[in-house]
Amino acid sequence: MSARPAWLREIEAITFDCYGTLIDWEGGAKKTLGKLLEKSGVALPGGVEREELLERFFQAWERAQWERIQQSYARYRAIAHEAFCEAAAAEQLSLGAAEANAFTDSIATSKPFPDVPAALRILKREVKLGIISNIDDDILAASVKLMGVEFDLLMTAEQARAYKPSAVPFERARAKLGLPAAKVAHAAFGFEYDIGTAARLGFRTVLVRRTRKEFPTTPVPDLIVADLTELAAQFE
Repeated sequence: MSARPAWLREIEAITFDCYGTLIDWEGGAKKTLGKLLEKSGVALPGGVEREELLERFFQAWERAQWERIQQSYARYRAIAHEAFCEAAAAEQLSLGAAEANAFTDSIATSKPFPDVPAALRILKREVKLGIISNIDDDILAASVKLMGVEFDLLMTAEQARAYKPSAVPFERARAKLGLPAAKVAHAAFGFEYDIGTAARLGFRTVLVRRTRKEFPTTPVPDLIVADLTELAAQFE
């Protein structure tokens, strides 16, 4: 067994951000957008390469969602649809409601990162597992099936009626687990949505870097790993 940090030996549950940490939603989103562009016959703006457009669209979609979730609660499907239309308009792409619906539906089919299923099985033997996600119940249920592990807790924005980085989803998740915050580690790729709030509430925090290279300097996560394989190795 790998030598664990002393605090990690006290952890009884790990909650995860889902999309970007467990599920490759950026890869899935770009793949779906590429298919929609081909199917719709949309011409690329002059001088713009396909991969550059997909990256710009994804970032515009993310920004639009970030701004919207900090307003009054609405179901994620509605927010994703609205953000898609905003991103399409910003990039001057003639993609409408039908494409926005198809794009949103595809989130439930995005695949887990390759390291996820095996690592979750290892972790499941040692601690309770949960997900805290800015998503609707039905989308998360479909994603969980793709991971092949039974989670002890699934907390969605739909249940909490609030989106991370609000403290509400975290507090409700901790209450359902029946554990003090110090006994729970929250693992996430999305620093802005997750790490700050979890740390402020007393959770231990695990930053899953994936391919991202730059993060805010504070708060400092309790543990930084490249992927779930590295996290699971702490328990073997």
